[in-house]
Amino acid sequence: MTENVLKIRPALVELKVGETISFPISRLKSVRTQASELGAIYERQFKTKTDRVAKTIEVTRVS
Repeated sequence: MTENVLKIRPALVELKVGETISFPISRLKSVRTQASELGAIYERQFKTKTDRVAKTIEVTRVS
């Protein structure tokens, strides 16, 4: 069984201001690292929120 996994970097690059995307909490470290890195490279700001109940991490582009 193959699972369609969303790639983090392309998904974050495509986000428009105000858009939010969710990833499984198992990818927490990678998601936060990519958000920080892309923010510095492309002069964007991202906000992350961890939902422990739903076991997800949400990334929102704020600028």
